Amino acid sequence: MENENMSIPQLPDGLLAELLDWDESSSHEHFDAMDRLFESLSTPEEIMALAQSWWSDADQSVQALGFDLLAVQALDFSWHVPPLIEAANALPLDTAHDAVRWCAAHALGVVCDERVLSPLLRFAGDPDSDVRWLVARGSPAGIELLPEDAVQVLLKLMRDPDARVRDWATMMLGSRSENDMPEIREAFVERLEDTEEDTAGEAAVALAMRHDARILPALKRVLATPSVGNLYVEAAAELGDPQLLPLLQKLKAEGWQNDEPRPRVLDQALEACTPHTPLLT
Repeated sequence: MENENMSIPQLPDGLLAELLDWDESSSHEHFDAMDRLFESLSTPEEIMALAQSWWSDADQSVQALGFDLLAVQALDFSWHVPPLIEAANALPLDTAHDAVRWCAAHALGVVCDERVLSPLLRFAGDPDSDVRWLVARGSPAGIELLPEDAVQVLLKLMRDPDARVRDWATMMLGSRSENDMPEIREAFVERLEDTEEDTAGEAAVALAMRHDARILPALKRVLATPSVGNLYVEAAAELGDPQLLPLLQKLKAEGWQNDEPRPRVLDQALEACTPHTPLLT
């Protein structure tokens, strides 16, 4: 989009300082303010003129605002995707400020457009675990079969030192059952021993979705504990093996589903693991 001849919108006095004054505890308020600013601008050309003026600012905190401005409407617009990608690709990752890298990865990660995937993968080796987490969770939902470069990035992030990164990487790759090869399955088996319970549970679901028999012993062991988490019951529902039925029935009898608000996943698992006699014809 050409904006060379478009004047940069003038902000109300004090608004820029307000937009710059935020941290993790006030992120909702910050993005609400960015959303109001976005809505106050009349045309896409005005929005891009402001974003590009911020990206060219010498102050890297201001540069970050250019990405935030586009992030707030990432679900509703597509015209901003090419300039967003161009700006993110132009970032020198070895010298850009932490806030700029985070805001760029965040803006890419919330866009529901497969075009952002490759630019987002650039940030996978970032020294900031918060940025790597954005990569792990940012694969566009519409991509059912991830390309090989994305698979390799997620496999690496599944071994990340940060537990949140491992959890999301495992879930994002695990939920794509069409991505199925020995290397991927071995990575899920490795994550079954993860010290983070959610990561191990996501690996269990991933293996069950792929009907890998190696998950059965782990499910028998974990489902025998009253404190079993939702993910392992979900894995039982995905696997649908009758050998798990007694353990699921025991959980039901002991009120597992009533201990705290839980989804209907236990009923789904019971149904999936119950043998059904085929109708005679």
